[in-house]
Amino acid sequence: MMSNSYYDDFLLEENDQQPERTELDKKFEWVKLHPTAKDAYKAINSLKEEKLRYIRGHPKKSSYKVKKYWTISKAEVGRRIGKESQPLFNSNTFSEKLTEYFNEVNDDLHKSKEARLNKPKKGYQHKTKEELKNSTIKLTNENKKLLQNTCEELYGRLLNDIPLDVKRKLGLN
Repeated sequence: MMSNSYYDDFLLEENDQQPERTELDKKFEWVKLHPTAKDAYKAINSLKEEKLRYIRGHPKKSSYKVKKYWTISKAEVGRRIGKESQPLFNSNTFSEKLTEYFNEVNDDLHKSKEARLNKPKKGYQHKTKEELKNSTIKLTNENKKLLQNTCEELYGRLLNDIPLDVKRKLGLN
């Protein structure tokens, strides 16, 4: 039996299908336990984005001497949501899972930092003065040769393309 509208059929099929719970949902069930857990989860994620932005913008090892710039602290999470960090990470029903997630995020940040520091250096700022000097001299000489060859080719083409009567008048025979 066919219903009146395609959209009615489509909506009925959609309602019949129950969304399957994925492992990701099961892993983060603790977020739904309490509004504070949800706030802490969001705060950790927003702090992670800020710290990753810092890591992407700082390729030097000296930028990572102060940990607060590239790692998340529990106190920082507590301040972000307006709660004390001690009870947030120790005495709530969701504290154990929140601490696990917090540690995972800090491990990810540490791995990102190491990957950033081990990334091959590109660009002129990583070359020595001697390397830059030699490169500049070499490129300048190559540029002069190319310019000279181009001028000679242009002059040769000009001579070949000039009509014979103009060449005789100019005395270029």
